[in-house]
Amino acid sequence: MIRLQKKVALVCFSHSLGGLELSTLRIAQAMEKKGVSTVVIVPNSSPLEQRANEANLHVITITPHWKYGDISAALHLARVLREQQIEMVLLMQSKDIHLAAIASMLTPQVKLVFYQQMNSRYNKRDFIHTWVYSKLSLWISLTQSMKKDVLSYTRVPNEKVKVVPLGTDLQQFDPSHYNKIEARKIFGLPEKGYTIGVLGRLDRLKGQHILLRAVPEVVEQHPNVIFLVVGDETAGEHGYKEYLLKLCHELGIERYVKYLPFIDDVPRLMAALDVFVLPSFSETFGLVVVEAMAMERPIIATNAGGLPEIITDGKTGLLVKPRDATAVAWAIHRVLSDSALRSSLGHLAREEALRRYDFDSCIDSLLGSLAKL
Repeated sequence: MIRLQKKVALVCFSHSLGGLELSTLRIAQAMEKKGVSTVVIVPNSSPLEQRANEANLHVITITPHWKYGDISAALHLARVLREQQIEMVLLMQSKDIHLAAIASMLTPQVKLVFYQQMNSRYNKRDFIHTWVYSKLSLWISLTQSMKKDVLSYTRVPNEKVKVVPLGTDLQQFDPSHYNKIEARKIFGLPEKGYTIGVLGRLDRLKGQHILLRAVPEVVEQHPNVIFLVVGDETAGEHGYKEYLLKLCHELGIERYVKYLPFIDDVPRLMAALDVFVLPSFSETFGLVVVEAMAMERPIIATNAGGLPEIITDGKTGLLVKPRDATAVAWAIHRVLSDSALRSSLGHLAREEALRRYDFDSCIDSLLGSLAKL
């Protein structure tokens, strides 16, 4: 087991609750279990603060009032880092790096590390971004595709960018622990027929509307199908959920679609599904795909972002073009029509998850990279 002797602060000034935010908590808890002294710094009265307190983590609240250039918040952060004798800061979202960079001017002994979970293909080779990123001691990306974009769109040097995948708890995400019929009862799903699910933040870039546009073609040949859309809109952003509901009405598919809010019990939800679909336009990593793999679900995902590094097309899942509802419909039809294919995709996906995405091993890799600083 890798030993990290430094005291670490995990910083995430998000008011939402999704994969990025939950990763902050999971990583903090995993570090604590491995003997690392951690502090979680999050906004006051945020879902993250509530969840971190429930997890009995050491929580300190700082609430930036400006998206950029909040000097008061940066000074507050510097004061906390000094008082808590923090030696390393793990920044969980890119827009928080500038505050830490400003704070580092008063705490130069603190190592700053960016844990990149969202990809960006905007040119950030300008003077301001170059100065901010120069304060980082390490940039961790989840995939080689992400690292390639970092090197293309920023001036961060190659030797500062490391690739460490994000894994999942393969004991919790174990299909042998769950019963499909019982899981469907819990989520109000019919016992018979097929259930096709998508799980994630409700956002146009996640492509839930593409899946909905595929529904009419699917139900023509498979009328005993329910499509499950699970997730909430980003805090402070509204309109997409209403658009999805309107689209269902326009397409006449309301009786085939069920919506559920954000759900903590992801393994049980996966157990209720026959097929998992991720129609994102460009998914950075797709931890939810790893979770579906671990639960032995056949997966249909877009051939975009980091997903081709996770899924081998035709072996551990099916990859389709982004924004192509017809391609999604055809892939669903293919999987539903071939029980041997469903079984093979799920089985090989589970084997791949066991081989590459054990959470404990991924945390050891992360700590190994941090220990070298």
